[in-house]
Formats: sequence, structure tokens, C-alpha cells
Amino acid sequence: MASKTDYQPVKRWGHSTVKVGDYLYMWSGALSGVQDSQKEKAQMDVYHLPMGTWDQKPTTGTPPPKTSGYSSAAVGNNIYYFGGLGHGYHNSMHCFNVNTFKWMELSPSSSDRSPLRKLYGCMISIHFDGEDYLAIIGGIGSSSTPEQHNAQYKDTGRCNEIHYYKISLGQ
Repeated sequence: MASKTDYQPVKRWGHSTVKVGDYLYMWSGALSGVQDSQKEKAQMDVYHLPMGTWDQKPTTGTPPPKTSGYSSAAVGNNIYYFGGLGHGYHNSMHCFNVNTFKWMELSPSSSDRSPLRKLYGCMISIHFDGEDYLAIIGGIGSSSTPEQHNAQYKDTGRCNEIHYYKISLGQ
């Protein structure tokens, strides 16, 4: 592992960077071999805001597929990742815990379940009635999942679906 003062993350696009506490967490993306370089080793790029330094840390567990255009959001010390494009569209949900640096697959990609397999959607965390939810909104994709009532779908693959994921139930 590179020292904190020497390490600089690989240039990339199609990634997300999520803030938890005093740190930014950056995973996958495309360009400059990011997807290939992380294929055999699951590494998380971490930026310490007060120090202004980057580090690359190994992770354990089941990381999401190496994709670009995925959605991400933080709830407490967990970062959730949905969908993306990498060897096809995905609609898998994964969770990364920033305390343990461990991944957990919450839902694998499937062409027969909602939401649509897609990239470039939006995911936000919502807290109401004492529960944490993730809202997955819109995106571009291709899937045989049934269309959502009142959602709009374009022949370009764009949609405005809205799906809620209740964290405590895992659905």
C-alpha cells in the first residue's frame, strides 16, 4: 500500500464520492483502468478532509461489480451502492461499512425484479417514521422488468421510476 503522502487515486469518471464523517470514499468508475485495477483486489480510495491526504485501503466481503454510473448514498456509517454499467446494466444493491471496510451484497442483479437495471440514477437517503430508506430515482437502462405505474420510459432508455428500499427489511 502506498503511503498517505505518496498515493494519488487513478483518474476516473462515472464514479461517486460519498462523505462520511471527515472522510470521502471513492469506489470504481471508468477510465485509466480503474475497473481492471480493482478487479482482483477490492480497494477503496479514501480522502481525509482535515489532513488533505489520499489513501487506498483494502476491503473485505462481497463488493459490487466494477461499474461506472452507479448510485450511492450514506446512512450512518454505511454507504449503499446501486446499479451501474460494467459488462451490462446492473440493479444490485451493496453496502459498505466505513468502520470495518467490509462489503455486503444486499440484493444481486436480476432481470426479473424492479427496479430497472440501470445507470445514472439518483439515490438519496430518507428518514421518516423512525425508519431509514433509500430512494432510487430515474436513470438510463435496459431490462425486462415490468414498467412502474405512472413512470415514464423513453426509447433512449431513460426513465423516471422511483423505488424505495427499506434498510431494516432489506427490501
